[in-house]
Amino acid sequence: MMNIETVEVKVNGDPSFLVNCYLVSSTPTSDSVIVIDPGDEPQRILGKIGTRKVLGIVCTHGHLDHVSAASELARQTGADIYLHADDAQWSKELYEAVRSFIELTKGPIESHAPEVDKFLTVDEPLQLGDLEFSVIHTPGHTPGSVCLYHAEDAVLFSGDTLFRFTCGRTDFPYSSPEKMGKSLARLAQLPPDTTVYPGHYGTTTIGAEINRGLSEY
Repeated sequence: MMNIETVEVKVNGDPSFLVNCYLVSSTPTSDSVIVIDPGDEPQRILGKIGTRKVLGIVCTHGHLDHVSAASELARQTGADIYLHADDAQWSKELYEAVRSFIELTKGPIESHAPEVDKFLTVDEPLQLGDLEFSVIHTPGHTPGSVCLYHAEDAVLFSGDTLFRFTCGRTDFPYSSPEKMGKSLARLAQLPPDTTVYPGHYGTTTIGAEINRGLSEY
């Protein structure tokens, strides 16, 4: 069974704006790790990684609060940055949309949108070391939002597509309520016992969210 470590990072140093960065490895004793959604605090994330090799830096979408630490992590580890092409083509615009939103209340942000090395695609699984994920394209929050599904362990990393009790916002530039509805319907087809690790807040399961009215979020 894979090992999942949650590093809750502060965006722009704000303790009220937290993002779940996940360090994922094939076993608790593995000497390598995958980083999912490095939202900020790169040095803190690197401290949690320690001496382990980083196999990839995977971003579920291009918003600032999920990618801010990606460039620095890539610089210090040599790992590739992964993002869906539909967000990569708008990476600066998506990044700036959230930057403007945050800076209205939280002050200036110094980081910039990362350069993407490899595109996530639904046409082939994401294979990093011993771990293989299905890439589920779930537009709505952003055009290129994805979820990463590990069937063997029934685990879904949902980014900002699905949270506990709710879904990601669809009032940002490039968002789409209609597409979000279709994406949630797609996730509702996964096994009910699938554990969901979202970009914000705590874990949940597909079954629990269906019972709460997933199709009506």
